[in-house]
Amino acid sequence: MIIETVLRIISDKVYAGGGYYVPGSPTTWPPTLDQIATTFDGIFDYIFPAGALLAVAMLIYGGYMWIISGGDPARKQQAQGVLTWSVIGLVFLFLIKAILTVVINYLYS
Repeated sequence: MIIETVLRIISDKVYAGGGYYVPGSPTTWPPTLDQIATTFDGIFDYIFPAGALLAVAMLIYGGYMWIISGGDPARKQQAQGVLTWSVIGLVFLFLIKAILTVVINYLYS
């Protein structure tokens, strides 16, 4: 009896053949391609600065590791790896941003 009451309170009506409406949201279901692209663009607007900041911080850390390696080949190679992967990450981040910008501009033109 209690479980049935709880399920009736939290359940919603199901309508066959149509999308559903989320109160307070102007979007419909299923979302259009423009809505999906806008969502990804909005998400990437938060991820891009954080990723760029992290990559620059790793570049600084790799340079610091190189300076304090003291000629030790193993530590120098580790520093080179940090520098290499941070540069690759930064290039990848800018490449994804460029591709996303082209796709968004194509969808809105």
